[in-house]
Amino acid sequence: MTTKQRVPLSPTPRTASGGTPSRTRRRDRGRRWRVAAGVAGGVLIAATAAVLIARFTFQRQISREVTALFAARADGPGAAVTEAEIANLPEPVQRWLRASGVVGRERPTTVRLTYTGEFRLGEDKGWMPFDSETYYTTDPPALLWTVTMRMFPLVSITGRDRYARGEGSIHMRVLSLVPVANKSGGGLNQGSLLRYLGETIWFPSGTLSPYITWESIDANSARATMTYQGVSGSLTFFFDAEGRVIRQEAAGRNNDATGRPERWSIPITAYGVFDGVLVPAEGEAVWNYATGDFSYIRMRITDIEYNRPEQY
Repeated sequence: MTTKQRVPLSPTPRTASGGTPSRTRRRDRGRRWRVAAGVAGGVLIAATAAVLIARFTFQRQISREVTALFAARADGPGAAVTEAEIANLPEPVQRWLRASGVVGRERPTTVRLTYTGEFRLGEDKGWMPFDSETYYTTDPPALLWTVTMRMFPLVSITGRDRYARGEGSIHMRVLSLVPVANKSGGGLNQGSLLRYLGETIWFPSGTLSPYITWESIDANSARATMTYQGVSGSLTFFFDAEGRVIRQEAAGRNNDATGRPERWSIPITAYGVFDGVLVPAEGEAVWNYATGDFSYIRMRITDIEYNRPEQY
């Protein structure tokens, strides 16, 4: 009778560390994942810290610029607007100033306001929601606009436009960190001057500035020309029968994208009373290109305060 010989099973090979190869591989993979996660977490923390530091630094810069803007204004409160003062202006301009409620009221030396809305960077770009603050002085004429535009969740553009001492400048950054625009002077001076002139609709007595002259066109329109620091620009104001500004147009405002003056307009769609003055509350700004109109900003006023030289 033949006896079957039992063959022992081969033992599972072990590594020098005492584990099986599969267990060792799993441990190695786990170790690599933990290292990768640690590195990614460190990068995320560093990136977040960089963004927060950049935002803090940029906001400090803007705060200093707002302080300097207000510090440069003329001393003392502005005199009240009188009927005698507006008597020689074009009739629709007189109608506007009376309807707005500024006649008999002290004119502001400083203005601050907030508005919200949508903005787009190009004709083929989508609309981005934004929030903004703007600060003005009337003597000398100056403004500083700060804005935060939301491109995507957690990704925003922060920036500011400034018009001071007759010079325009723009500074925009993604996440307050990566510059996307940083220019000053040149054509921006004329573009910023016309922006300031257009935005006097939010402080109508500002159009009584010695830097601004008026020319009659017809019963419902008049042209304002502002000259300051050697630069001039003209803007036509259109009025309705109640004396409200319903539209503004410039035959040629410097356009930084095209590098030349372009027709520019501001249609106004709603009014409201802020700090006792009737002013436009909603509107948009449009480049009227030969190829068609490009609306690039839609805005809604949320607050206006006069003679309060402080940052929001």
